[in-house]
This record gives sequence, structure tokens and C-alpha cells, in this order.
Amino acid sequence: MSAVAHIKEYKTGKFYRDEFRGDISWNGYEHNVLLRNEGDAMELSVKDTATAKTKEAKGLRFTDTAMATGADDVKDGRGMAIADFDNDGALDIVINNNPGDNGDPRRARPTLLHNNVGERRSWLAVELEGTRSNRDAVGATVTIDTGGKKQLRLVSAGSGFASQNSARLYFGLDDQTQIDALTVRWPGGQVERFEKVADKSIMARQLLRIKEGQGIQSRSLPVK
Repeated sequence: MSAVAHIKEYKTGKFYRDEFRGDISWNGYEHNVLLRNEGDAMELSVKDTATAKTKEAKGLRFTDTAMATGADDVKDGRGMAIADFDNDGALDIVINNNPGDNGDPRRARPTLLHNNVGERRSWLAVELEGTRSNRDAVGATVTIDTGGKKQLRLVSAGSGFASQNSARLYFGLDDQTQIDALTVRWPGGQVERFEKVADKSIMARQLLRIKEGQGIQSRSLPVK
């Protein structure tokens, strides 16, 4: 095996042989990145060499905020999961780490990135329980309608490498104080739509518990 310092150097044929690298591994010490979705705001000028014309292409733009938020850890991350660990309405991130080749057990400790910002905006949490479908409601989707916009979440099993996100679904509502409707599509094919909870509008900043075929209930998040 051999290693290169930069892709541009690799393309020139330059590499470092094992004799130069010795017993030191150069893998697993890169800084982590945390990308913030800036939305569909990027415009790229793409020149078509065949027609000599320039095309405007739009797509999502992401900004690396890892250094600014303290998430640029150098531990060798091997799996990430998202959950509201302190029940404040904001999703936190936990990362499993590989101890690496130096055998230092401190490098294997999980990293918890606590979200101190998300709870400032409105949110809605949803927990599902299947009856006809599987009890954990794996495969179910929840869609909310808010001011003409839709958001969709999926209850999944196995969210990433050696990782599983919380089964509780979260929706970010910005400054909205309520939603217009919530629709559940259960794995068994049943569809349920809710516009009210106990004859009241579905308000933000609460936990909704929905049992397949048995209605919807409003709850507060468990005490932190």
C-alpha cells in the first residue's frame, strides 16, 4: 500500500512508498466536517465544450460549519446517529469513534454534539406505534402541511454505518406556531390524516403520539 498527500499530486504519479511512511498510519486523523444546507441558491456557469455555450445550473449549496461550531474533531468517526438526547426539541448528534492505530482508548469514546440553537425555533415531534403494521412502524412516512409547504419524514431501521437514528420524527417549523395537517402512511397501506388534536389545531412545540387506527394524542416531551 502507498499514500498520497493530495489528489493533484496523485494524478502526476507521485506517491509515498511504504518505506517512507514506516509504521505510521496517515488514515483516521482528518478533521470532521459539518455541512449546513443553504438551500437551492447556488448558480454555476457550466461551459459546454461541444457547443461552446454556457449553461446556468442550479443546485443545493452547503457550507462547512464544523470549525465554527466545534464539530471539527480529529477522532476517527465510524458511525453517526441523530436524536434529541436532552428532550429540548432540538436534534443532537452522537458519533462513534475508532481508537485508531495508536491504541489510545480515549480516541474511542463517543462524541456528543449538543444542539444549543435548534430549540430557539418551532418544531414538532411525532412518535408512531403500529398495530396492523409492525409495532415500531418501520417503513411509515409522516407528511406535514404548513403554509402551502410540505415536509416528509420516514421511520427507518439502520440509518447509517453501525448507527440508528431515533425513531421519534422531528420537523423544523421555523417561526410557525401550528401546522395545517399531518398525514401518516403506514407500511400496511393504511393512510390517516389529522387536522386537529382533541378538536384543537395542531400546535408547534409538542410531541404527537399516533397509534395506528386509534387516533392521535398530544404530549409534552419527557423532562430533560
